[in-house]
Amino acid sequence: MGTGTEQAAAAKTRSIVPAGTRYGRYEVISEIASGGMATVYLGRALGAAGFQRLVAIKVLHPHVERDDDFVAMFMDEARLAARIRHPNVVPTLDLENGDDELYLVMEFVEGDGLLGLLKALFKANRRVPAS
Repeated sequence: MGTGTEQAAAAKTRSIVPAGTRYGRYEVISEIASGGMATVYLGRALGAAGFQRLVAIKVLHPHVERDDDFVAMFMDEARLAARIRHPNVVPTLDLENGDDELYLVMEFVEGDGLLGLLKALFKANRRVPAS
């Protein structure tokens, strides 16, 4: 995530996306996390006959959307992540470039992130098991 100064700078250069914002067939519910390149939102996929599914929507920040190198890295991330099939890797479901906004849609996995788990282990004076 970076230092407080880096996070403050990133916050100034990103858009705050309100709940209900639509990215194609995906609707934002709330923000999960934000970094220097993108923000991840809890969202829902909307489909026919009332179909809904929770997803994570990763949206590039506006200041990096205009940088071809960052866009290429984001596209590479999406292509590579889509090829990985492993129980410990969140599946990539979709990559879209609509209304001048590039976003990646991933399966939403409920629970603590890695940082939260590591903090809990550290607090309990335990380590991540090797196996």
